Amino acid sequence: MPRFYFDFRQGDDHVEDTQGVDLATTEDAYLEVSEAAQEMWSELLKKRCDPRRCQFEVRDANRDLMFVFPFQEVIDNCLDREPGRRASGVDRATATAAATAGRVVRANDEFLSTLREVRATLRHSRALLATKI
Repeated sequence: MPRFYFDFRQGDDHVEDTQGVDLATTEDAYLEVSEAAQEMWSELLKKRCDPRRCQFEVRDANRDLMFVFPFQEVIDNCLDREPGRRASGVDRATATAAATAGRVVRANDEFLSTLREVRATLRHSRALLATKI
């Protein structure tokens, strides 16, 4: 199972996640940071900190940046399209399509990262075999 690290950034302050967490997919990592940001929002406000200046930088086991989750997304997901009107089925469908597109992009990025790792391993293996012959 892949390991993900959730580094926290607030303005110029940066706190590196040294433990990480094992999750099945990049989508699970996205859902995890989304939930964490929601939980942290009120605590940040109590400390008189602006949560909109915060973000998680999600990194893989090699500490390569996979994606950034700005806390602003928490509030953006709560906004109606027009004041005084609830989101319609079309709005929900658009939001669902956008979320799906985001997951597809992240999955593609994860795939390309894995492909680069496989290619590097293959080059290294070929080099080792060439020195043995």
